[in-house]
Amino acid sequence: MEELQLKIFTRLKLIKSVLALGLLFSILFSHNLWAGQRWFPTCSLIQDFYVAPPYDYILFGLEIVLLLLLLIAPQTRLYIFLVLVLHIVWILLDQNRLQPWFYIYSIMLLVLFFYNWRIDNVNNYYSFFIILQLCLAAVYVYSGLQKFNPAFIKETYPWFINPLQAVFSERQMISLNKTGYIIPFYEIALGFMLLIKPIRYIAIPMAICLHLAIVILMGPFGNNYNSVVWPWNIFMILLVILLFSGKTTERYFAISHLFKVPVFYLVILMFWIMPAFNLFNKWETYLSFSLYSGNNHDGKIILSNNAYGNLPLYIRHYVKTESDMYILYPKRWCLEELNAPMYPERRIFDKVTRHLQKLTSTNTEDVKLVYIEKQKIFAGQP
Repeated sequence: MEELQLKIFTRLKLIKSVLALGLLFSILFSHNLWAGQRWFPTCSLIQDFYVAPPYDYILFGLEIVLLLLLLIAPQTRLYIFLVLVLHIVWILLDQNRLQPWFYIYSIMLLVLFFYNWRIDNVNNYYSFFIILQLCLAAVYVYSGLQKFNPAFIKETYPWFINPLQAVFSERQMISLNKTGYIIPFYEIALGFMLLIKPIRYIAIPMAICLHLAIVILMGPFGNNYNSVVWPWNIFMILLVILLFSGKTTERYFAISHLFKVPVFYLVILMFWIMPAFNLFNKWETYLSFSLYSGNNHDGKIILSNNAYGNLPLYIRHYVKTESDMYILYPKRWCLEELNAPMYPERRIFDKVTRHLQKLTSTNTEDVKLVYIEKQKIFAGQP
């Protein structure tokens, strides 16, 4: 990988194609999130802003067409702009669409939108290349930081490596579970090492191994869980190779030019500064790359006998009986119906709760939300 020989301009074109393909595959894998009939409520940012089926398929088809045009059209700046406008509409219609992969791909496309695709100015195109490198490195750093919590070691990581029981003995699995303590340091080191050119050759295979492990353990022969992340991890490998492998240094590049590019400051803000606030629960969790950390906001909805009796039969499928109470877990409902995780913020839990109250013609006495705030990584319990 270290000897990959591609000019930066060529890499930028390939990165654009990888981003388009990544969005295309992930959206197709989670198509119920984007269009069609569904029981899980939409959580729009603007009240009563809603596109009903089957008209939402128009937006879905437009997304697919624009992504395909990004792959084949010689001039793509207009299409990138249209894709980004459509992505804003998607999020306004339903916040659950603001998945980590959707956010990362969209911001990276935004960076490319500001690039004029000229090759006669090394300072110009190399600056945008470095900005994209900063985007990807931040994902690993904060993904690692988010895993500094007991739930990751005790629950998430043992579940993640559970398919290895088919290969290792029970005693060996006990030892393997302890490797979970290494993972946060592994990801943080990976993110910073990718930014340090002399040791980048070590970080690249580290990243590839990480994503291959995720694909294997999360895939159909492993936990067979959340299939929307399968293509994402494949395309993350491609992005790591295109952004960090081989010789990328150009002659006459001046680092000072980087600070003349406005989108550089946006990336620093959104990928490096704002995620730090989430460590104190002051920023959005999914926009802080909390990826299978075991430490996201959670909640359950307790239903009375009356509310349960008024539920449509399809939704009853997601209700469990615990201690003689009917309990619905919104995150499980969202993942199983839409094949995408629920956006884990309090306002979304509240929206689902109100939706169930309206659906069952009941009130807060019959449909109650029990909300569990995520642990503050560096500030103790909330």
